Amino acid sequence: MVFVVGAGFVPFRALNCPVWDVWVTDQKGMPVSGITVRLTYRNYSAEPVSHEIDAVTDARGHVEFGARTLSASFFSRFVSTISCAMGGTHASFGPHAWVFAFGGSLEGLDIDKRRNVVVDWTGKPDHMESRIVVGPRL
Repeated sequence: MVFVVGAGFVPFRALNCPVWDVWVTDQKGMPVSGITVRLTYRNYSAEPVSHEIDAVTDARGHVEFGARTLSASFFSRFVSTISCAMGGTHASFGPHAWVFAFGGSLEGLDIDKRRNVVVDWTGKPDHMESRIVVGPRL
């Protein structure tokens, strides 16, 4: 019994955010260098805070974010899941990540054109590729 309870406090690793390649272009399809791309991610079922990583596009309008892992015990995952469930109908669960670009007077999001929604990674695949078209801030 002590072993089973103790095992609930042993952390185990899981993918928290994939390798993510992002290309940023203007509305004419030309690469935009020197613009900030922000990767935001959180596993709502395992941690209480979100993370943000910024990178600046190179001459090709490209940035790459490395994969991120999370080490959390079954007990901490259980507590986080219960805490999120208290949010009711607006609760989120599991891993989520997304990217967007901004800088100067430009901004843009990675949009899934088939569904017309912001791309939201939810645990798979292990590698993401995004193309963000930036335009004037509204």
